[in-house]
Amino acid sequence: MARTPNIDTEKLKAQSLQLRDAAAVHAGRIAVRAADLAEQGLDWAAPRAQAALASAIERATPLVESATDRAQAVADRAQPFLSDIHGHVVDDYLPRLNRAVTESAAALSSEGDLGERARAARSASAKALTTPARKKSCKKCRFLRALCFTAVAAAAAGAGYVLWKRSQPIEDPWAEDYWADLEVEDYSADQEASAE
Repeated sequence: MARTPNIDTEKLKAQSLQLRDAAAVHAGRIAVRAADLAEQGLDWAAPRAQAALASAIERATPLVESATDRAQAVADRAQPFLSDIHGHVVDDYLPRLNRAVTESAAALSSEGDLGERARAARSASAKALTTPARKKSCKKCRFLRALCFTAVAAAAAGAGYVLWKRSQPIEDPWAEDYWADLEVEDYSADQEASAE
């Protein structure tokens, strides 16, 4: 039979309490030292990080400004081209497309078998897409501009008249003694005579 060693539990509890207390003391010292080192690291790193940021801003500012200037130059060069494209799309391509859709829909709804209607729709849309769009009549534009100018001028004249009329002085009937010019008989002498 094997011998079982005798274990003193009280002694083990006391030793574990001493070990726990020692570990707590050492952990506190390590925490204080770690806080000191972290503060020293922050004191060392903060000015260097600030200097690096300032240096990066100094180096990036001219690059950003030159990129802005180049982008503005490209936008200025592209502006006439883009406005020309917008004019072509609005004045030429969209009316052609609208006319092609309308004519092909009319051809598809006409009488005949499906093949004939499809050929008629294809030829009508091809003709509408290749035919340039009609320009707007300038006479109509001139008339509308003249009408708008006349309306604006009349509104400005009306507003001017109203402002002028309001700036004119208005006579206040209560300001003058208009009754002072009337000849009034002395009623007090008539009342004394009738009383006697």
